[in-house]
Amino acid sequence: MNKTKSIAPTLLIIFLVFWGILAINPMYRNIWFAENIILIICISYLIFHYPSYQFSNTAYWLIFIFCILQTIGAHYTYAQVPFGFWVAELLDLQRNHFDRLVHFAFGFLIILPFKEKFDRVVSFSNHRIETFTLVMIFIGIGASYEILEWWYAEIYEQDSASNMFLGSQGDIWDAEKDVFLSGLGAWLFLTIFNKVKKL
Repeated sequence: MNKTKSIAPTLLIIFLVFWGILAINPMYRNIWFAENIILIICISYLIFHYPSYQFSNTAYWLIFIFCILQTIGAHYTYAQVPFGFWVAELLDLQRNHFDRLVHFAFGFLIILPFKEKFDRVVSFSNHRIETFTLVMIFIGIGASYEILEWWYAEIYEQDSASNMFLGSQGDIWDAEKDVFLSGLGAWLFLTIFNKVKKL
């Protein structure tokens, strides 16, 4: 239990308002629904377990930021987020990389709350073993999500040349790159976190 007052209820209210606004008129309602299933399940889990377990305020801030990014991606579809087009034009890129940002953000932002929960049940002998284990878990989670995306595309987007939910944008290595970025984000955060702890 944190000694300081948890910021989670305030962040939840702000997020629900933001989520509600972007839920009004998403670009593709069916994709918006599919993108929000896991988000709703995870937030429901956090709310249900809040009375018995609370993360640090830092972890809640990181969860909040990721949820904002995910909600924006669900509203526009990741391949059509305006910010991604702006960056692509600015840097002369060939595709909208907002989906890459969110996959990296998943690893970088969600690893801390995952670590806090994990540390309650598992004790590691050193930081390197813990980092390796957690990064491998996040790579596994990222790969699992890519499999779910593939199944959805096979079932519901067989007649869609663009595969809006899959969002590969013509990149045959899209899934592998997304999984790598999830693991890279987790590794980078843990590396920074462990170095800061030593200061």
